[in-house]
Amino acid sequence: MIRDVRLAFTAVFLIISAWTGITLAEERFLIKPMIETDYRIDSNFYNDSTDERAVSTLTISPGLEFGFETAKSRINALGLFNFNYYDDLDGVPAGTEDADENNYAGYNLKLSAKTMLFTRITTGLDGRMIKTRNPEERDELDNFIDTEKYKINRFHPWIKYRISPRISAGIEVNTTGIDYTDSSEYDSFLFEGKGRLYYEISKFTTVDLEYAHGDMDYDTDALDYASRKYGMNIVSRYKYFKLDAGGGYHERDFVQAGEDNMDTPYWHISIEGQNPPKLDRDEKPRSYMTLKFNQDFNDTGSNNAYYRADRVTLILGHLFMEKIDARFKGYYQKSDYENSWIADREDDTLFLSVMLSYFLNRRFTLAMESGLESRDSSYDDYDYDNSFVLFKLTFNYDLGSS
Repeated sequence: MIRDVRLAFTAVFLIISAWTGITLAEERFLIKPMIETDYRIDSNFYNDSTDERAVSTLTISPGLEFGFETAKSRINALGLFNFNYYDDLDGVPAGTEDADENNYAGYNLKLSAKTMLFTRITTGLDGRMIKTRNPEERDELDNFIDTEKYKINRFHPWIKYRISPRISAGIEVNTTGIDYTDSSEYDSFLFEGKGRLYYEISKFTTVDLEYAHGDMDYDTDALDYASRKYGMNIVSRYKYFKLDAGGGYHERDFVQAGEDNMDTPYWHISIEGQNPPKLDRDEKPRSYMTLKFNQDFNDTGSNNAYYRADRVTLILGHLFMEKIDARFKGYYQKSDYENSWIADREDDTLFLSVMLSYFLNRRFTLAMESGLESRDSSYDDYDYDNSFVLFKLTFNYDLGSS
């Protein structure tokens, strides 16, 4: 019942936000149908420690991007439906199913809406609905390798009130619902409320204090928990760069008797750079970079598998001859499991990839990516190495943006 009320709340908020923006005079439109075709080969698709199987994946994703912006409101939406086809490139071990038994149709829907209701009040909503087999969509600090099919719905309504020229207060809600369609995994629903107090040091720098309380509700009470976060953040922009840093303390209390509660300091530091610092619509940056360090618990756990993650991420990119975009992406994550039955497990995961994108013209982009992922665990059964190569062709057609 509580979950239904929360979902109804986010749906109503979405309708109100969209209606508020639409009733204002439109100034800028974006309508862009698109289709993406990916072909990927993984040397160890199931990330197995001993029995590696090469599998190819063909994904066809038609979709539509829509947006409009006025002096006080902005709405952007993206909808992609994806059809995924797998094929074994090696022999299939006896007693295991063929890869094509996991073929499926999924989707990826995004919405971002923002409007100024009054001079002092701004409100907005960010939402995302996904149906996938990719475990990385569940958690920013993902360390899972399963290929279970699931649906995940995230909604983030917020409202901000300007108390004075330098001081503002805000309230946010974050909800994450995960529904496994053909699996014994437990469905879950995370509801988090957050309060923030902002102070603008200058027009380039803002600090804020935050308090968040969350409740994780699984289909079984044994995995449920309540969490609290107390923290401080700072965001600063200077010419080509943006600094986003913060930290605090995270407490997590489990409902199940005898389960050890968890607590840890959490923090993040990220530096983003881009040249030029502001882009017009469809303009591409000549150079860009992201360097991020963060530490926190993962939010969703399979069979109570919670861990503290320390991750460093680096992204570097440059546009050559206005036609070729070269991008490097890599991260390293240390996952320290906290649960009593697996407390001595520690994983070190390394991911590296290089992508080249060639802009054939305004409508077609051809890309190739190659990379590897490796995990070294204190339990040998969780070790794996996987290398991949990806080919992508993207077509998008602007129907007449204004």
